[in-house]
Amino acid sequence: MNRKCPIPSECQRALAGAVLVMMCADIHAADLANPAVVVPPARLSVGASYNLEGCSISNRAVPSLLNRYEARISYSPFSFVNVGVDGGACQMDVAGDTTATDTVGIFHGGYGFSGGAHLKLGTPFFLNNIVSAMGILRGGIFSSKNDAGTEYGGSDVAGAVGLQFHIPNFGYVTAGSEVYLILGKTTDYLGNKGYYSNVNNVRGWLAIDCFPSQVLNAKNLFYVSLEMTVSPKVRFNDRAPVEEFGVSVSIGVVTPRLYGQQSEVDWKP
Repeated sequence: MNRKCPIPSECQRALAGAVLVMMCADIHAADLANPAVVVPPARLSVGASYNLEGCSISNRAVPSLLNRYEARISYSPFSFVNVGVDGGACQMDVAGDTTATDTVGIFHGGYGFSGGAHLKLGTPFFLNNIVSAMGILRGGIFSSKNDAGTEYGGSDVAGAVGLQFHIPNFGYVTAGSEVYLILGKTTDYLGNKGYYSNVNNVRGWLAIDCFPSQVLNAKNLFYVSLEMTVSPKVRFNDRAPVEEFGVSVSIGVVTPRLYGQQSEVDWKP
């Protein structure tokens, strides 16, 4: 395998913190299906996300980093069920694999296609409508090629389960655990093929979905989502400042009910 690259209000505070982390570290992010909340039936969630997926790959635990910019849309056909699709562009870096006997150069790929789909399931809220149990499953594909023709790509799957807490007049906080798996393929400039996966698959998961107060009687509900994952193997080294820790940010809107009769008390996060 050709391995290659050193990874050169409340809502406002959450967004500023996410941007600060992204500026300071090379990181891993689940980017499952922001917002994490399962919205009521007959509504669309439309938004855009940015995330960094950094993790150790191959049996030598080589640091890698995957940049993703994606648009996403999700729909709730029934109560507590939500399905969606994502699409955009991604770019991958892989750190140099240096041992006592060999040194393999770096890989710095260009932007290629990234896409996927997700499913969210949740229970009705209980304990005075404060707590819900929920789960998310997301699968995707990605590809990145450098100027020499070497390509890294493949598919990845992430699943998370946790408890979701409703904070009136703010939004939702969800905490749980995530399993993340990469099924990767690489082709070097000579056409030789190889395969890789990530070494550490289990990590803690936290998602914060904020719905700011609406202005000008807007019908759509605006949201800002922050998502973080942390592996027990989180560490610092010279090749990647931070490994197995992640963050993603997304913004978007949730539409009013598209059909059927509005409830007497409309949904307010």
